[in-house]
Amino acid sequence: MKSNTEIIQDVIEQVVNQKRIDTWDQYFSQDYIARGAPYVGMGLSVDSSGNKHIIDGIAPGSPAEGKLQVGDELLWAEDEHQRWATYEDISQHVLQGGRGSKYRMGVRRGNQTLECEVTRGLFRGLDTDNDQAKSDMQEFMTKQIPDLTATTKQILADGDMVVCLLEYRGTHAKFGRKAVWREAWFARLSEGKIVEGWPIIDESSYLRQLGYQLIPPST
Repeated sequence: MKSNTEIIQDVIEQVVNQKRIDTWDQYFSQDYIARGAPYVGMGLSVDSSGNKHIIDGIAPGSPAEGKLQVGDELLWAEDEHQRWATYEDISQHVLQGGRGSKYRMGVRRGNQTLECEVTRGLFRGLDTDNDQAKSDMQEFMTKQIPDLTATTKQILADGDMVVCLLEYRGTHAKFGRKAVWREAWFARLSEGKIVEGWPIIDESSYLRQLGYQLIPPST
């Protein structure tokens, strides 16, 4: 029987480097959960393609829960100082910010236009179940970064826990830019399968290499 570190190393080689998404179920439990890190925000994810801001996710226990819904289109937002109603302004000034930022928002929900107030706050990160985690990984390594490779720089095990430092390399299919970034992946295993994971990704470095710029919030 393979050790926990060997199982993790097999995952990296088979699923990522060999693009064998069909082997996923050999390594991950059907009850696998990828745990999101806690953060300060409103607790919503937005699909901004097509020059519209469409809410496509609401984190449980977040400030947005019970006020906004998946499918709402964000039309405008305002704080005590100003109002933003264009696609670009909403991207820069509303979908970024710090704790305590309070916004009044207008959304289109079906045939209705509704208003609500959301204050950014600290909340538990969004968890991802096994099926969604598998789908997200397949999308990332076949469509976004089709030449993705991963190298294990360090790996340590203690009981049912394994942590590994991974270095990823690849070229973004849309932007045509190469990037190198790292991830610390904490995993808990039971009976030879991964049941929980905590990925900590150097997302800032990854996005900068793709050409994204960090815009400081307005004061």
